[in-house]
Parts: sequence; structure tokens; C-alpha cells
Amino acid sequence: MKFVAIDFETANYCAAGICAAGAATFEDGTLTESKYWLIRPPKGSGWFHDKLIAVHGITHETVRNCPEFPEIAPEFFARLAAADIVVAHQASFDMRKLCATAKHFSLEIPPFDSLCTLALARAIWPKPLLANYDLATVAAHIGHQFRHHHAGEDAEVAGRILLAMMQEKGVAEPRALAELFGVQPAAVRGGT
Repeated sequence: MKFVAIDFETANYCAAGICAAGAATFEDGTLTESKYWLIRPPKGSGWFHDKLIAVHGITHETVRNCPEFPEIAPEFFARLAAADIVVAHQASFDMRKLCATAKHFSLEIPPFDSLCTLALARAIWPKPLLANYDLATVAAHIGHQFRHHHAGEDAEVAGRILLAMMQEKGVAEPRALAELFGVQPAAVRGGT
């Protein structure tokens, strides 16, 4: 079983304003690779929003000499295509950003199914067991420390959360866990 957990940080509220990406590959329950990219948002997507800079610390100066998304897309998309399923915490946000960015650049996303660890956490660990389902809260629940709002570390912890849920429930496959708790994987299809 191979899955890839992903995460994006954004420069602003533009649909294609990705400024960082992370992808963590897990094979048979083990982290085998963690990648992190700083990305220059496309021209015309707007300035870096102060509120978001305060969250992740990435500024225009940080990424001004970094590649735009099309330069990392082949490497990023290869990981998605090779996975049995793609995971993210609050997956709807990450999938929206990915699809909007691909559309902006007329890129074809390989088809894949995504699974949301936030939705699974709500089903598996209901309140009051967890006060909320923020990535940091769920990570603390499984005993994992990380640097929040770093796309690489956020991706990795989303994968570790999935593994912790699977282990707790005695399930060997992400799709089986999702089915057990009535969480539907979402089909992601998009591009040019």
C-alpha cells in the first residue's frame, strides 16, 4: 500500500496562489520520502497577504527566485500518479488549490482519489475526545510534534495521522478505513 500526503501554503486568497508545496510518500506504513518546494505564485495572482505571511512566514522575497508551479509539476504529479490514494488534512482546500493552479497553467493533473484526514478524524475521534480538528490538535492527539504551516511537515503529519487511525482501528488500507467510517474518497480529475 502506497499513499502520498500533500499540503500547500498560499500567498493570498487567489485560487492559484500556491507559494509552497509538500508531498510525503508512505509505503507499507513507512515514510519513504518527504519533499518540499517553495513556489513563486503566478504573475497576476496578487501580492502576499500579511495575514498569511504571519501564518507561514513566506514572503515575496522568499520565493522571488523560486520556480513557478509548472517547473515542479512533473515531479509533483509523478508522486500523485504513483499513489494508491492521495491524502490531505482538509483535503477540499488542497484539491481546490491544486486544480485551480493546474487550470491557470493549462496543466493536466493525473487522475487520483483523495482522502481527507480531517473528515476521518471527526468520524474516528468525536468531540469531546478532541476539542477541534485543526492539524496541530490532531497531531498532538497522536503524539507527533512538527512545525505547523510548513507544507512539507504538514504533509508528513497528515500521513502520520492516517497511519495512526489505521493502526488504532486495525485496518490495513486507507480505503478500508474510509469505508468503515463512511468517509468517501473524492475523485480528482482536472487540467487543461
